[in-house]
Amino acid sequence: MATLLYILDYYLPHKWGVETVFEQIINRSLKEWYKVIVLTSWYDKNLKKEETIWDLQIIRAWNSRKSFVWQWFIEGRKILKNNPDIIWIHTSTYGWAIPASFLWKIYNKKVLLTVHEIFWKLWNRYKPRYSAWIYRLFERFIFQLHFDLYHCVSSYTLNSLRVYYWISDKKLFLAHNGVDYDFWDKKKVTDEESKNIRGRFWLDNKRNLLYFWHTWISKGIDLLIDSTTELLKQEQDLQLIYNFIPAKRDSYIKEKLKSNLMDLPSKERWRVKIWNGLSKEELRALVANVDWVIAPSLSEGFWSVHTETLALWVPLITTYVASLPEVVWWDVIFFAPDNKEDLCKAVHKLKVWDYKRLEEKHFSWDDQYKKLLDWYKSL
Repeated sequence: MATLLYILDYYLPHKWGVETVFEQIINRSLKEWYKVIVLTSWYDKNLKKEETIWDLQIIRAWNSRKSFVWQWFIEGRKILKNNPDIIWIHTSTYGWAIPASFLWKIYNKKVLLTVHEIFWKLWNRYKPRYSAWIYRLFERFIFQLHFDLYHCVSSYTLNSLRVYYWISDKKLFLAHNGVDYDFWDKKKVTDEESKNIRGRFWLDNKRNLLYFWHTWISKGIDLLIDSTTELLKQEQDLQLIYNFIPAKRDSYIKEKLKSNLMDLPSKERWRVKIWNGLSKEELRALVANVDWVIAPSLSEGFWSVHTETLALWVPLITTYVASLPEVVWWDVIFFAPDNKEDLCKAVHKLKVWDYKRLEEKHFSWDDQYKKLLDWYKSL
């Protein structure tokens, strides 16, 4: 039985990030009768360091970003010594690509790198000057390492690798991330779930605008927070709902939002709801019952918030940047990134149905995996 080694920053039960993409890939690899080994972080000491479920072996090796490279390198060597039938090492940007490339050098195994996004000079926007220089240098270093193939999740990402890092077309292939249409289906939201979520967030008799994701700068959350008071004044029936996924800037963003609302009358402040970490089923019910979703991204490689929202046929307000024109469809209003005035206009446009309906697009996990499988089988 051929074996695939995946070297990933996080894996299940961790949710909401790149691990969701690899969950889909790994499940399909198991169905193709590959043995799968996942080398990942030990982010929660309550989890087992090692566990085996049929043909899936999970090895958790590190809990510090300062030590992950050498710990993964040591564990990776053990895995490759004990499993000579490994045919591919499949990894992902950023830091976890380093040990994968070094292991290629020692054991001459093929390495496939999934590239989710390229930031390049955008680091100057996201980080202080000195830190931005360090991050740009680190990104450049990653793409100077050896990889046999680069799996790009959007045309935007693929072209960024071509233009900024001169990666040969022979090493690049495009396979869009998929959407779990079976889960993100309005028909799966029961009447009881809708009733509960509408009562919990006071959705009735209001126009409800939802932001759901984490709080990193690239998601444009700072602009939305700074625009909140203007939006409430502009649209008297508008309610803003934030469901934040706990992350590094979570506390900062919530405090900033609360501070911005202090000058408003209490009845106006009640039109802002702040929440943390709904379950996936609760989030689906919430998205299905709001009027619009907003995703004011400053950059995106290919992200789930946009496609999952549209899979539920909920109108979307987002920016015309990076991969987004490539992957969104249906009722979408675009606005200029980091532009408060344009954001406020976009919300009003959607309220009065002032938009053009975009042609439907479909992104299948099976289609993505077929392209990956062709490369797996090439050896």
